[in-house]
Amino acid sequence: MDKKQEEFSGDKDDDSENGVDEYDAIDKFDKDLDDLEKKKIDFKRIKKVDQTKKRATVDSVLDERIYFQLNNLLKAGTIDRIEGIISAGKEANVYLAYSPNNEEYAVKIYKIDTNTSKWMRNYIIGDPRFKKVPNNVSKIIYLWASKEYKNLKRAYKAGLSVPEPIYVKNNLLIMEYIGFESIPAPILKEVKEPKDPVNLLNEILYFIKGLYQKASLVHGDLSEFNILYHNQKPVIIDISQAVTIHHPKAEIYLARDITNIFNYFEKIGVEVPNPEDFYYEVINLD
Repeated sequence: MDKKQEEFSGDKDDDSENGVDEYDAIDKFDKDLDDLEKKKIDFKRIKKVDQTKKRATVDSVLDERIYFQLNNLLKAGTIDRIEGIISAGKEANVYLAYSPNNEEYAVKIYKIDTNTSKWMRNYIIGDPRFKKVPNNVSKIIYLWASKEYKNLKRAYKAGLSVPEPIYVKNNLLIMEYIGFESIPAPILKEVKEPKDPVNLLNEILYFIKGLYQKASLVHGDLSEFNILYHNQKPVIIDISQAVTIHHPKAEIYLARDITNIFNYFEKIGVEVPNPEDFYYEVINLD
């Protein structure tokens, strides 16, 4: 997959791109929103949501600035079109997009929200990679998107099972899409009887250990709700809150991740190792 990565520093804002004044573009999008959607963004494939709810879901994150960014990505050829929503959450919405070569991408757009920015600070403060934590809500969200990009990049470089990060700017992240054509991979929670659950457990434990020892990260919120089940294999997502192993709460988060995973597999009848033994196996870097 072609690399289009360009990290965004949360300490500065770009007020214009390609010679286009941002506020003129915002005004244009405000006037021609429906026309832009009709020409460039086909939301007709969003299923089981009526038009009113669909528009409310889209508009909750697709504000004028995001339309400006998306339009620049469309003009630059980074993406060709966005066809529908994959998931809608408290933190972000994820959309299915296509490149000009018809490659599938997941476009994650983080919501600019005061409440979510408050708990995000808990995972940013103490992370040695981020010396300065902004007070501005938008900039915290931008930093959060950049944090997920950097975490994905670390994990992917370490050969771990995460989506490949492609691009990040402000509150927009593009990454590898996990699924079959327009059907996204389900989260593990939605899979009633995963095939070969023992091997599945071992692969997730390999991820936890590899993330710590190879990428120097702890996921911090790992559970059956943010593991995709694709080709009978786990793909770990929602890695934005992951902290470095030097974070003051890293060991607490690691113990929580292990507990969550062991609890899930015990519930589906899989015998799990001793959690304390596995914890010390993970943190043993010798």
